[in-house]
Amino acid sequence: MKGFSKNSHLKARMNWIRAVFMLGVSIILIACGQVKHEPKAGEYGENLVNSILLTSSEIQALNKAVIDKPKDTFQRPNVGISFQADATKNPYRFVLVVKGVTIQSGETELKWMGGVQSETSNGYHPEVFQSNDRHDYEANEPILLVISSDPFSVSESNNGMNYAVHAELMGATNIQFQSVDVQIWQGKGSQYNWTSYLKFLLILMIAIFAIYRLISR
Repeated sequence: MKGFSKNSHLKARMNWIRAVFMLGVSIILIACGQVKHEPKAGEYGENLVNSILLTSSEIQALNKAVIDKPKDTFQRPNVGISFQADATKNPYRFVLVVKGVTIQSGETELKWMGGVQSETSNGYHPEVFQSNDRHDYEANEPILLVISSDPFSVSESNNGMNYAVHAELMGATNIQFQSVDVQIWQGKGSQYNWTSYLKFLLILMIAIFAIYRLISR
């Protein structure tokens, strides 16, 4: 009888853990959904230090790459922006604000590869960042996507030095570009803190669920 009670208690506890795990995953999926507005001060950084709006010819190149994907990596459309380093204002954030319309009904996908380079360095460390919007759109529906890099810091010894951030379009699905605003933000932002918390929560939930699977065998 005691064994039965113990097993029932363990089963109830495991069901609770599983419910919490599913809730955590649901929260993460919701947080990665649609973007309702353009970046505001305090989200991706405290201050917007530079912003460049792509020209009409650059937008045309992006739209061409969506339909006819370049086979040569050197022919991929790319964007770039620069800023002057100030270590006291760390961290920095590279942000792309993309406006457009859907080509057909369904989801959209946008993937870039970029990196940061100082004026004295010979190369940059590549980083892939993307936006997979799981919202189901209608055809020709306006969309707003915000794609950002992880926060990065500059060295105090490089204060006053010019830095450049480059990014090239790796892939795009179901989107016709209308405008792209390339931005650099500096200072801590709540958006990074929130997403970092969610990543940690997801890892924690996966670990708990793995323990649950082992115990329930």
